[in-house]
Parts: sequence; structure tokens; C-alpha cells
Amino acid sequence: MLFGHHPKLRPPFNLIISNVPWPRRPLYWNGARLDAVYPLSIPVDGQGLNITCTSNDDIISFGITGCRRTVPHLHTLTSHLGRELDALEHAVGL
Repeated sequence: MLFGHHPKLRPPFNLIISNVPWPRRPLYWNGARLDAVYPLSIPVDGQGLNITCTSNDDIISFGITGCRRTVPHLHTLTSHLGRELDALEHAVGL
């Protein structure tokens, strides 16, 4: 049982999107600069897709985790995501 839910019940949704913002300044550990953060989520039973977004020092990173049966062509989502981020940056003048 996870979070008090009955193990046979499916969640009311199968997509979770979350944003975990970090500081907008560079972070360091013992003098080494943190260059990237790659988020990873653990899907639960009945979840088809999880997209987690993190940002650090004005750099955004995405972690995409999905079920092969529910989202069989998950790899195509990454190319679409990159293309749409480029379009968004262009739209706002970056």
C-alpha cells in the first residue's frame, strides 16, 4: 500500500507534471560548480507518464519517465519538447 491507498485502486489520472525550481544563481560544492540537474521520478502503479522540470542558474532540465505500454513512443516526446522550447524562446525574444 502506498500513501494509504488500496493497492487495487488506480489513481484518477495517469500524467503528473511537476516543477522543482532551484536558485537562479550558480551552486557550488567544495569549489566544483553544479552544471546540471537531471530530475528523475518513480512512477507508481497506474501512472503512464511523469514529466519533472528543474531549473538551476537559468538552465532548465526535464526528466521524462513513462510506461512503455501506455506511451510506446516516449522517445519522440523529447524531440518535440526541444523544438517547442526553441519556439517558446523565439516567441519571447531569447
